[in-house]
Amino acid sequence: MKSRSFSLSPATSLASAESLSMPLLQEVVLSADVSCSDCQKRLSDIMSKMGEVESIVVNVSEKRVTLVCKYPGAAKVPSTRLVPAYCCMVMRLNVDCNGCSRKIRRILLNMKEIETHLVEKQQRKVSVCGRFVPADVAIKMRKKMNRRVEILEIQEFDGSTEQMEQKAMITTCRPHQVYCF
Repeated sequence: MKSRSFSLSPATSLASAESLSMPLLQEVVLSADVSCSDCQKRLSDIMSKMGEVESIVVNVSEKRVTLVCKYPGAAKVPSTRLVPAYCCMVMRLNVDCNGCSRKIRRILLNMKEIETHLVEKQQRKVSVCGRFVPADVAIKMRKKMNRRVEILEIQEFDGSTEQMEQKAMITTCRPHQVYCF
């Protein structure tokens, strides 16, 4: 017995061969006994509300419904996530004791998008810098601390990271504060 092996020409890669074998549209044929016009209309309305349906053909004489849909794998193209801009945000939180301050610090250290943070216990302010969406960070803080979070100021920076870090430190630096990196 001879075994056959599939070989690609030198000009084609495996990825291009796989993409050629995947259809963009898929045709689905359903068997349905639809005799009255109201049922036909209702069936076509229901099918049109389904996601990714291109066309619907109801054939009464052959008792079947033909759907043309987008192939499920074709719609899932890997999207490039945009990296949020570097920004600094100042929030007001009720920081009552050292335990609250430590809890805030622990929460901020576990957030990967935050690069630097500063907890001001006397002023009840928390300053954070990094590449994040400010509303998302405030919502996470609200959920984990179970306290009201108020966004006081948001600064977005354009340019190199060194300039951003220097601007962030200059705007938030006071002699009596301690930075936590």
